[in-house]
Amino acid sequence: NLPIFKLKESRVRRRYSDFEWLRGELERESKVVVPPLPGKAFFRQLPFRGDDGIFDDSFIEERRQGLEQFLN
Repeated sequence: NLPIFKLKESRVRRRYSDFEWLRGELERESKVVVPPLPGKAFFRQLPFRGDDGIFDDSFIEERRQGLEQFLN
C-alpha cells in the first residue's frame, strides 16, 4: 500500500534457482519449518523427448502452482 507502488498487481520473472536461494536463506535465518520446493526437472531437460520438456505448457503450470504453494 505504499504510494510509490502505483499498480495494485505486478509480475516478476524468477528462475527456479531464485526459489532455491530463498528457501536456503529462510532455513538459515529462521527456526520455522520451510516447505519443500517442487522437484527439479532433470529428465525434462534431456534431448529427444516426445514433448517440449521444460517448455511444455502443462509442466510450466504444474511448476507455477508448486512454487506458488511454496510461497504461500
